[in-house]
Amino acid sequence: MSSDPRVHKPRLPKAYTDQQLAFLKSSLPEFERRSQGSIRGDAKKFALERAQDFIVRFGLPEEFVGVEEPESRFKEQIYNWFKNTVGRTRRKLEGRPRSAKKAAEKAAALANDLAWSSTVATPNVVPYSHAESSTSSPVNPTQTLISPIQYGGLQPSSSMSTALSTPASNHNLQPTLTLSINQATLKDSFLAGVDSSTIAGMAHSFVAANPSSTPLTPVVDALFEAISAENSNNSFNRDPHAYLRRFLDASTYFPASIVHAGVAGPLAGPRALQMQIRKYSTWIANSPPSRISSSQQVQRSTPQQTPGALTSNSISEEMQRIASDRQRRKDHIQWARIHGAALELGMMGLGRVGEADNSGYAYAMGRAFSEMMARDAVWESDEVEWVAGICVLRAVIRTAMRGDRRQRDEYDDLLRTYEGRWKEIKDEARQALVTEILLSAKDDLARLDDSVS
Repeated sequence: MSSDPRVHKPRLPKAYTDQQLAFLKSSLPEFERRSQGSIRGDAKKFALERAQDFIVRFGLPEEFVGVEEPESRFKEQIYNWFKNTVGRTRRKLEGRPRSAKKAAEKAAALANDLAWSSTVATPNVVPYSHAESSTSSPVNPTQTLISPIQYGGLQPSSSMSTALSTPASNHNLQPTLTLSINQATLKDSFLAGVDSSTIAGMAHSFVAANPSSTPLTPVVDALFEAISAENSNNSFNRDPHAYLRRFLDASTYFPASIVHAGVAGPLAGPRALQMQIRKYSTWIANSPPSRISSSQQVQRSTPQQTPGALTSNSISEEMQRIASDRQRRKDHIQWARIHGAALELGMMGLGRVGEADNSGYAYAMGRAFSEMMARDAVWESDEVEWVAGICVLRAVIRTAMRGDRRQRDEYDDLLRTYEGRWKEIKDEARQALVTEILLSAKDDLARLDDSVS
């Protein structure tokens, strides 16, 4: 078995970047939907079109340079990757092994391991947990983790609004195995690039097991943690766009039974993200007082404690406070980056108006909060607010309607004010980030100039 080339064949060349992989993986749900449709060859046609889009956007990978018919070979490789990835995921989630020998092994393992007790270990990879079962297994198939196949009618909707009518009765969730799905496993799934339909199934299971009026808040927090987890030395080197796009795609699978702050179905996801963005858009200067354990309180009240011990405790608490404040500053800027990406992806206006309203009201309302934050942040006293403000201002400029000279002049004045703040930033990492964003925002503003001239 170890020599089986199917086992060790790489899924994609390691030379592919995270951005390229995110581009390909974002199309997996649509490929799966078309592969189950009635039009013969529709899925392959879609995969070849995606491969052509990849070539236009990123160019051909180096391994195809100099070979005969490079584009055709590359497109065929991408099609095979789509087909194998969807098939492999479907097979694992349904518990169908590759061979009769594996079927016997799974049946034996199932009898020994799945006693449905509280001692079942939590799997490291959530979408492919021990909830696998063969076709001959006595385990109820509805107890398997949610997959795109088992979700039946839970397919991506053609529009966010029409999907609200998806009946919740079609989605029967059993809470037995949802105990393994928590914020940590959701974060790992975002990091691993799990397809949107699987993430939607995990979120559905999590919501069923943890009902509340705002059940998607931990899901959004897991998304935030995934975006911030790339590199401990620089938490701003992971582009949030690909992650937010995957979250938005996953939201299109949400049934009407998922309700967040009064918004049901696919619009519940953007609604949850908007609420967290607004919550963390305000900077609170002073850290909350550190929590002191009862044992520390007893030690402090003990008269025999030496002055040296008191000093040591004070230094430790102060270092803890400084570290906490530093992390809060990073988080505030990270939420501003997510805010900007959400605005660029059109997520800030979703869920605000009825489906019959096709005017620019949603567009204007989605930008109103972002514009106010960008205008106000530059006048605050803390440099972390300046950094957050310029992150949002760049997105405001990028999403501005063309042809409005007064609006363009206002953005130009704001950029000049932020440039003055840039000179006052003391932290080198923040100053470097603002430098990059300022240059990018000026380029975006120049494109606005071209449209009004």
